[in-house]
Amino acid sequence: MDHLKPIQWADSLSVGVRLIDDEHKLLLSIFNDLINTLRSDQSFGVARRVVEELAGYAIYHFAHEEELMTAFRYPEFQEHHQQHEKLTAKLMEIDQDLTRGKCNIVEIADFANLLVNYHFLRTDTKMAEYLRAKMPSGYLPFEFNLDEGSGVVP
Repeated sequence: MDHLKPIQWADSLSVGVRLIDDEHKLLLSIFNDLINTLRSDQSFGVARRVVEELAGYAIYHFAHEEELMTAFRYPEFQEHHQQHEKLTAKLMEIDQDLTRGKCNIVEIADFANLLVNYHFLRTDTKMAEYLRAKMPSGYLPFEFNLDEGSGVVP
């Protein structure tokens, strides 16, 4: 477990769309809670609750991205959506392992790699570049309060 470490937010992870960056920060925070829970030898039941929170927030975040892509007619929507499904499926695999009383560090590390190095830094960065070119200056698609972890379409 020592080789699986929390992921710290850095400006290099920013995609340049504040809403998406804020949601990414919260996703990483929940992921880090999972790592810390597993490293502290708490029960798999506790870890499962964190995975369920992570999955719920990931689905919420993915819906925001997909609403933005739809609103601005992002041409690579389908590929992006498929990545969201793949990431969600990875979380479900992790949850199933924990349900069986197992902890598959490789799956968790694979999820982190897919989320950060592939999805955030490649796929979301490309989408955000497109959105920044299409969004009116100062456009805020959702009322968002990071402290409450909820967003509402105005």
